Amino acid sequence: MKRLIVLLALALAFTLVLVPAVSAQPNKPLRCEVFIQLNWDWVGFGGTSPYTWIGTVSGDIEGDVTLTLIGASFPGITEHYSETWVITTTDGSITIYQEGVWSFKSFKFKSNGYVTAATGTWAYLVGSDVHVRGVTSSFPVSPPTPVTGEGTMWLCGFGP
Repeated sequence: MKRLIVLLALALAFTLVLVPAVSAQPNKPLRCEVFIQLNWDWVGFGGTSPYTWIGTVSGDIEGDVTLTLIGASFPGITEHYSETWVITTTDGSITIYQEGVWSFKSFKFKSNGYVTAATGTWAYLVGSDVHVRGVTSSFPVSPPTPVTGEGTMWLCGFGP
């Protein structure tokens, strides 16, 4: 009987060691700081590129980001926009579709969207929710005066 108890105890111990622990909580959101600058070399000002913002993402994701405007409307003192974000890292890329609102009065922006494509290490993020909150420098100005923005981005709703 003692042998049976010892064997069961050993079997249980080996089972606990070999089976990975599974968290009951969902994955924590990824959090990043975003720094962007308006690219003045866009067609609206005689340049060659589409209307874009370029910059960096740092934190849980590190890389370069390009925001390309899809469309915008201007009801009152706000701009309602849609855009794509492409984040390029050394471990792959992330493409995001966003819709947001920017205020001509406070210069604050907020947008929500989702990951439409991702490669490499980031492939598991496809379909994840994305939320961004931030503020830009004052606007409108004309080239070459820099227009910058900074904010926080969260990616969530991924994983098991």
